[in-house]
Amino acid sequence: MPPVDLNLMALALLAIITVFVAFRKKGLPVPPGPSPLPILGNMFDLPQKESWKVYLDWGRQFNSEIISLKVPGTRLHILNSARAVQDLLVKRANIYSDRPNSTMLNDLIGTAWLIPFMNNTDQWREHRRLFRQEFDTPAASIVNKGHEIQATRRLLRRLLTTQDYEGDVRLAAVDTILSITYGITPKNFDHPFIRTPEGLNAIFADVAKGGYLVDMFPLLKHLPTWFPGTKFHKVGAKGRDLALALLMAPYEEVKSQVQNGTAVPSVASKFLYEVQDGSVTSPGEIEIMRNVLGNAYLGGADTSVCALYNFVLAMALHPEVQKKAHKALDDLLGGHRLPEFSDVPHLPYISAITNEILRWHPVTPFAIYHLCTEDNTYDGYHIAKGSMMIPNMWGIMQDESLFGANTDKFDPERFLKPDQSLNPDMSAIDLAFGFGRRTCPGKLLARDTLWILAAHILTAYEIIDPVDMTGKKLTSESSLEYANAMVSFPPRCKMTFRLRIPESIITESLAT
Repeated sequence: MPPVDLNLMALALLAIITVFVAFRKKGLPVPPGPSPLPILGNMFDLPQKESWKVYLDWGRQFNSEIISLKVPGTRLHILNSARAVQDLLVKRANIYSDRPNSTMLNDLIGTAWLIPFMNNTDQWREHRRLFRQEFDTPAASIVNKGHEIQATRRLLRRLLTTQDYEGDVRLAAVDTILSITYGITPKNFDHPFIRTPEGLNAIFADVAKGGYLVDMFPLLKHLPTWFPGTKFHKVGAKGRDLALALLMAPYEEVKSQVQNGTAVPSVASKFLYEVQDGSVTSPGEIEIMRNVLGNAYLGGADTSVCALYNFVLAMALHPEVQKKAHKALDDLLGGHRLPEFSDVPHLPYISAITNEILRWHPVTPFAIYHLCTEDNTYDGYHIAKGSMMIPNMWGIMQDESLFGANTDKFDPERFLKPDQSLNPDMSAIDLAFGFGRRTCPGKLLARDTLWILAAHILTAYEIIDPVDMTGKKLTSESSLEYANAMVSFPPRCKMTFRLRIPESIITESLAT
């Protein structure tokens, strides 16, 4: 009998184990979900209304924190729990931090400069770094807060003479971010710098519904514009014009002001003065900064508006919350002045309200898709390379293990301790700003903006008599149907803002 080659035996054993493991991995099931059709998969199962609720219900039916849907070209995995999100998107961020390519967004509309849609590259990391440096550090916050307060007080003044709260609130949110970013103060809702992001976000909402076949079959983008079924070319061209206007128009306006010596202090003017004096010379750095400014502008003109609409609606539906907030503000301010950021530590109930606004109905019910870049397994399921991971933000914010009982109800008290101070153990609300390496780089600015606007509105006004657009009285959030979109706005409604402080406090708080 010839001698046994132990090295050869070891290699053979390793090969057998490798094949066995590979076989087992391929044999693992995918997470549960509705049964797919041949070729079309689950295309007809995709919910058309409040899909975040449907996916959470499916997760409960299948007894799984992850559910799976097959669509042409890929598989969608909806993550309905914070545990699944933490285990995959945070702990395995090295294979879950990329983005799927959208032919509509990146190729036809041309939004590859938007940080949320960028792939996991050095360019993306540099954009995030610069964004955080300018908008999301304590030093930047100190500079930005002056702009936020002035924009907020301009809103209070407008509300004295109009009941178009939707237009006024949108104007206030865009006023805030335009003032900080470009030093531009729009005077009315018809200003092009208000209308441009509104139009672009409407196109994003349309694309997010998933109705464009070009996103499933990218080769269709090469069809001529006259070919039947190529509506995506027309939509893409309109979106491209709006995206270019949003990116370039305010930037070029400030650039001209800097050259003329008339620019007011802003993130853009500070940078462009550095370009003018030769401190910044790299074309690449200039392009990145221009992109960062455009990202801040678009983000503040959309998600911030939605959060404020949710705030106004929640206050109108919950007069008992308003009453307690009014008392907290009156006890501190005495009805003689408007709030400042220095009042934050003394107004925990206002902070609890803004936290509950972020939880009650997240402005983005689903986080932007994460792309899986490597085959892997989780909880006994196989997750294939190329799968798209979709965190159900709304579902996570309903988790009673994180936020206490009755998560279907609006209740700021869940964020307070028995002594009415903020509960530091409720930090799970930070999940509203995303996960892992894809956490929103502007969350400090977003929080500040929401807090100062909420505190000012509650100081100056009582919000009453909410009705829908037909005049029917609104009494509960259970009857509300939110938009099934990337940024999910509440249904349109009307309400009254009743002044509760002397008008002079508002008018005298602004120099102009």
